[in-house]
Amino acid sequence: MKILSDLRAVTRITQLGGIMPIFYGNDLENFRIGVGGRLYGQAVALVLVVATVFIGEDVLFSAQEYKIMRHLQGDTEDINRTIETLFCIWSYTSVVLAFVLNSAKHYRTLRDVAKLDEYLQLHGFQENYSCRFLSFGLSIISASVVIVAYYYVHYRSDINGARECILLSIYALQMFYSCMFAIYLRCILKCLTQRIAFLNQRLDNFTRQEKLVYDKEDWRELSNLIETFCKFRYVTENLNSVTGVALLFYFGFAFYTVTNQSYLAFSTLTTPMQLRSEYDTMGLSLAWVLAETATMAVICSSFDCLSSEANETSQILARVYGKSKEFQNIIDKFLTKSIKQEVQFTAYGFFAIDNSTLFKIFSAVTTYLVILIQFKQLEDSKLDDQTGTQAN
Repeated sequence: MKILSDLRAVTRITQLGGIMPIFYGNDLENFRIGVGGRLYGQAVALVLVVATVFIGEDVLFSAQEYKIMRHLQGDTEDINRTIETLFCIWSYTSVVLAFVLNSAKHYRTLRDVAKLDEYLQLHGFQENYSCRFLSFGLSIISASVVIVAYYYVHYRSDINGARECILLSIYALQMFYSCMFAIYLRCILKCLTQRIAFLNQRLDNFTRQEKLVYDKEDWRELSNLIETFCKFRYVTENLNSVTGVALLFYFGFAFYTVTNQSYLAFSTLTTPMQLRSEYDTMGLSLAWVLAETATMAVICSSFDCLSSEANETSQILARVYGKSKEFQNIIDKFLTKSIKQEVQFTAYGFFAIDNSTLFKIFSAVTTYLVILIQFKQLEDSKLDDQTGTQAN
């Protein structure tokens, strides 16, 4: 099966984490999810859920024990870091849960792609996608967060050994799952983009022909192409339903983290020079912002690339429409549906995901950052008033 061959580079690591189901068989006849594969995914999800409950409770009710800068941070920073840690735990757990619960639909989606590959390969499709360098770069950026976090947690904080391991494990799991989630989406979305681009190229050949009369063979080829396009639309809809919940929770966490870490970086910059070395968490803040921004950029660009290529089909068909009256009846239905419903990927229907999403997120980050800074200024002025009152 070509789709499994194309995803081979990320299959093992994503299956290990429970993101991708464990399949058996290399052809359509015996391709399936075995009982062992289902049980393994459910076991991974169960372990994460149990760990989330117990660790989340400890983080919530023992927040003081997880403070990186225990004696200097104000109430605003304390609350933000606690929420961020809880959100971090729930984010990677939700990603795994979403994929495990949708494993059957995930399986059917890959199987549908494999069936379509038979038609594509019959007509000469041989392309594959490699994201080796992108995966390496994103993995390095993600690992840097854990390394920098280790420095701050181990050398700059008063967190005890057990909770230090817990906090670093939380960060490591979040980075692992967000990185693997982004790389897997990049691979499968680019694979689908290549397949649709191949079909678009074949479809575009009709616009280049200058025939006075088109025969039945042309009509049959166009009919098969449009039928294949409709099946790919069904595949993209199923893929979005599989990933929608995971995307919602991941982008929610990424948005909050970028906002909070940007605020902490600003707090460091506005701290007096004589105290900055004690307040300084700039390295960790920059690492978090860079990692989450890079991951979001990979996901957004991948979805945008696929949706743009899929929506290009309607424009090509519109040009084919005028070539022959025999083509118009079969094209009408597809164009009508395409105009009413363009291919679009969403985070469980809450917002669309494309290249503009990153801009919208940073616009919102700027807004909330201003609000957090105002809260910080209010907190500082209140503290100054209390200090002045006590001095008098």
